[in-house]
Amino acid sequence: MPELPEVDSYRTGLDKMIKGWKLKGGRSIWQKACIDDFSIVENQKIKGFDRRGKYLIINLSRNHIIIHLRMTGRIDVGLETPKYTTVEFDFENGQKMCLVDYRKFGRVWIVDNPSIIVNHLGIEPLSSKFTLKKFNELIEKRSGTIKPLLLNQAFIAGIGNYLADEILFRSSIHPLRKANTLKDKEIKDLYNSVKYIIKKSIDYGGTTFLTFRGPEGKKGEFWKKLQVFRKTGEPCPHCKSPIKRIVVGQRGTHYCENKQKL
Repeated sequence: MPELPEVDSYRTGLDKMIKGWKLKGGRSIWQKACIDDFSIVENQKIKGFDRRGKYLIINLSRNHIIIHLRMTGRIDVGLETPKYTTVEFDFENGQKMCLVDYRKFGRVWIVDNPSIIVNHLGIEPLSSKFTLKKFNELIEKRSGTIKPLLLNQAFIAGIGNYLADEILFRSSIHPLRKANTLKDKEIKDLYNSVKYIIKKSIDYGGTTFLTFRGPEGKKGEFWKKLQVFRKTGEPCPHCKSPIKRIVVGQRGTHYCENKQKL
């Protein structure tokens, strides 16, 4: 699933590519992908882009298009409609912006106010509001297992499976630790790792595992920097012990049992 860095690459890339373009209309090719009225967007210009967690927000002259890529979605801009397109927006210049999603899980909304869709999300990990003090306040209220907590979009918005594994590895925290057992230093290390890993992934254009391509068709390169995710049996870069895989909260989870002790 595209996570915060991948969606952020669309935010910045599409802003450079199609900001100012005027929409002519759109349609759902897969009806469940968007049930809203596409006539709303006609003759509206793209004013800019925002992101909340894993949601891309496209700001129009009056309304907003919100896209969630889910498991395998990507956004293509061009003259043709690619195979597996589920939603298509047409511009006056003849170009198209398409949600391409062979598993058909991605969703699109056309709304007056983005909060209708994204109001349930937790704090943005790269925002000025995400301070160590705030993180401490959030953690102290929780008693659950740390990895599912990081994946909880109402806790922190935008972290998915690969980010969570890499964040916990860098923090030397076992994915099965209970949040209320973390010491002050561990909380500080976790906070710093959340910011570091997300920023580093953004710097590399996110990570491509299967279908993700950035706005210019480029693959994300952060997979080259992954330390534990999907590296079962490979030597830990810290201590050379084999990377282990377990299931935590129904998600495949990768860690080093020597570096991340329970």
